[in-house]
Amino acid sequence: MIDLYFWPTGNGKKIVILLEELGLPYTIKTINIGRGDQLAPEFLKISPNGRMPAIVDDEPMGGGDPISILESGPIMMYLAEKTGKFYPQDPRSKYDVAQWVGWQLANQGPKLGEQGRPMMWRRSHVAHGRRLARKSERSLRNGSRLLAMCAIAIVP
Repeated sequence: MIDLYFWPTGNGKKIVILLEELGLPYTIKTINIGRGDQLAPEFLKISPNGRMPAIVDDEPMGGGDPISILESGPIMMYLAEKTGKFYPQDPRSKYDVAQWVGWQLANQGPKLGEQGRPMMWRRSHVAHGRRLARKSERSLRNGSRLLAMCAIAIVP
């Protein structure tokens, strides 16, 4: 059984979606980041940087003691490799997938996630005018560029 230490953020939701797609049994352990649960000593033993998502797999690949894994990218790669789905093991294909997982974590996820902020700022801080408009435009340009990269990944 896998324990998923979770709060409903984009990164947390990625893990839930993958667990469902893989058909793996799991239990959600809620980590309320608004309350500061991520700073509890028990959670810091699982995720020393105090961030979620994190998992504990009490039936790890290869057997042995339970394994804890933090950060959405390594968690997704571990779960996919454990089940033999979505993560090929021949070196060329494996690193083709790994590079796009890394790209998503460093680019698409954070940058498209930022797209909502300028739109909210625009509504709530109209007085900041030009500076806000520049941030909004830059965010939209980055979003368009990243979506174009997604098309490259999908269409070989």
